[in-house]
Amino acid sequence: MNSAYKKLTFDMLHLTFNKKNIKSIVNCQLSIVKPGFTIVELITGFAIIGFVSFLVAAVYFAQFKLFSNQNTAIDIASENKLAADEIVNQIRESETVVNTCSSCGGDVTGADKLILRLWPLNSSGEPTDPSSSNYDYIIYKLNPSDSTKLIKQTFADTILPSTRLSGSKIIATKLASLQFAYDNFDPTFASEITITITNTADSSSKTHTYTQSVKAVLRNK
Repeated sequence: MNSAYKKLTFDMLHLTFNKKNIKSIVNCQLSIVKPGFTIVELITGFAIIGFVSFLVAAVYFAQFKLFSNQNTAIDIASENKLAADEIVNQIRESETVVNTCSSCGGDVTGADKLILRLWPLNSSGEPTDPSSSNYDYIIYKLNPSDSTKLIKQTFADTILPSTRLSGSKIIATKLASLQFAYDNFDPTFASEITITITNTADSSSKTHTYTQSVKAVLRNK
């Protein structure tokens, strides 16, 4: 009886141990095995990521193009206005328009050139009546070597002498056209001048054009 009882008890313990052992093994295997991705799922995931990236890039480039176009338009409009203001202010300070001058290199006033005669400046920087032919001259024209640039050439009198600085400087770029119109057939008798400046520039495969016409009156006329 005791031996049979012992054998039965041992078999029950052995069975219990085997069940527990099997259960722990199964749980261990389940914990090790993790779900994966199929080829179809991977391809779908990469396709979604690629599409989202394309949309983000498209929005970025569209915004960059818009910013570039706006920036170019503002630049040429600003440069056009500065050049027009410069010429208008100089006309108002001038004594008269001249057809040509001996020290101006042979340029002649016309539809695309403007030669202004001004009183020379004394040592204090004040305009002084020369009461002779000792004047200063300023020419506005397109650069002969680059017609997209508007230049200002100053020829100061050397006899008094004038303290106005001689030289040449660029006052506008990206020019498409420059035109001067006078209220008299003879520019030397003109009292009003209309300046028309057109600037153009390319940005993001788009051409921007800005045109401005302003009038200036010679105060001494």
